Amino acid sequence: MDERTWQHGQTPLSTLFFSGLHPVLRELNSPLWPSRDALNRIAIARNIVNQQGHPIRFVPASTSSALQYESHIATTGEIPTRDNWHDLLNALQWLSYPVTKAAINAQHVARIDASMQRCVARDVLTMFDESGIIVASADESLLALVRDFQWHTLFVTRRADVIKHMRFTLFGHGLLEKSLSPFIGITAKAMLLHDGGDAAAANWLNTESNLAHARTLAPLPLLGIPGWDMRSEDATFYDNTHYFRTGYRPKSA
Repeated sequence: MDERTWQHGQTPLSTLFFSGLHPVLRELNSPLWPSRDALNRIAIARNIVNQQGHPIRFVPASTSSALQYESHIATTGEIPTRDNWHDLLNALQWLSYPVTKAAINAQHVARIDASMQRCVARDVLTMFDESGIIVASADESLLALVRDFQWHTLFVTRRADVIKHMRFTLFGHGLLEKSLSPFIGITAKAMLLHDGGDAAAANWLNTESNLAHARTLAPLPLLGIPGWDMRSEDATFYDNTHYFRTGYRPKSA
């Protein structure tokens, strides 16, 4: 068994960055690095399948292209998984958000053709899979402030509303890996929803218009979320316009 623990630098997986993974981490119930067998036991217990109905299993990785990777998952249910943070976090997201991860895989495969050319929709899928965050609120005015880059209004003026009425769940496994050692500049691509559940996120991805342009995903500076970084307790933190930028207005979801 790998003797590495769930500690990386000074940032444990117990922080808010990893809140979406906490139920699975509790189920693993070990400080040691989980084996593929341990991950597969949870996948079997939860009856996790891809959109083609194949049971999801984590297997040793072999060299393959991104196209082969997505197609292999779709046709076999097998997810090549290396013993590193990036692939482990991807596996944990499959266990935590199986419907959304299955939708990403199916949408990729539906767009793979003989030309082997990337398309905008696949770029959006990849951005969310690697760098996405699910931002949920029934208060549309709060979501609008994210779309409009109104960081001071959102996180200072309406801070109490954000704490009470918004929920932030990191999804992208690449961004989760960066969040092991968060830094000024770390930014997510936000899917803005009224309901932040697994099925709602999958429905967003299965809506063609949401994949038509990368700007349907709104940039969100992670360290500005209340409670995610000590500096966010100081209102002047949001005066850093190199991090809390103004910019284009993403299309409404």
